[in-house]
Amino acid sequence: MSQAWPWIAGALAVFWIVGLHNRLMRLRAVVFDASAVFERAMQALIAVAREAVPGADAPSVIGAALLQAAAALEMGLKNQKNPQRARLASQAPVDLGALWAHLQQAWLAHAVAVEGVCDPATLQALRERWDAADAQGPLARLAANQAIADYQAAIDQAPAAWVAGPMGFRAVAPL
Repeated sequence: MSQAWPWIAGALAVFWIVGLHNRLMRLRAVVFDASAVFERAMQALIAVAREAVPGADAPSVIGAALLQAAAALEMGLKNQKNPQRARLASQAPVDLGALWAHLQQAWLAHAVAVEGVCDPATLQALRERWDAADAQGPLARLAANQAIADYQAAIDQAPAAWVAGPMGFRAVAPL
């Protein structure tokens, strides 16, 4: 009977570690899903921005600024997904909020600049698509940041903090 206690304690430790791992994997999956929703909203904004600037002729300075802001946001999204960077807290995270704000400013400047030049129906359709995509961004970012906070809290609390690092779970910077 006394020889069974080490086996029971070992089995309980293994079950606890497997349960902990599964919990952290679920939380990390929620982070990835919420981040993907935010990324889709940003990709929709990038698509509208690119559609707003005609590609056949040389874009105006304001149009070029809009395309540059869209390209910067797209590059920021790619850096967020890069496995080497993976939004580790030890590295400087990409500030998607600042890139998004820059794209919004460039969009407003472009919309004002093409007010009398562009077909009003086309401009209105682009504005509606922009507004729809832009409205999804704050909610998606809030949901992603909440998921990130939950994940971060889970890997920071003891006793999970003792084994999360060796299991491969790393800190994630908010969006």
